[in-house]
Amino acid sequence: MSLKTLPFIVEDSLAALGERISLARRARRLTRPDLAARAGIGLSTLVAIETGAPTVQIGSVLMVLWGLGLEGTFDTLSNLGSDKELSALMADAVPLRVRTPKRRTP
Repeated sequence: MSLKTLPFIVEDSLAALGERISLARRARRLTRPDLAARAGIGLSTLVAIETGAPTVQIGSVLMVLWGLGLEGTFDTLSNLGSDKELSALMADAVPLRVRTPKRRTP
């Protein structure tokens, strides 16, 4: 799937995350250059995050959250506790790796 054909829910989620980051920055009275420097990223990367660009590296987003003092908030986003399939599998042993079965040659 090309980045030009993202599902609407993904586009909306990226835009909402960017807006929340922008609000958090402004609430802390930080300029974009100040936050970019604090997070160790370029100004254009911060602008991309705040505008919801889908091409931004997740590490950059985490650095911005850290720069805002919100590093723990990603734990909530990445919490898989509400995943019913995963919860069902937790009772069983979940393998460390899932491998493709080897082909048998006759």
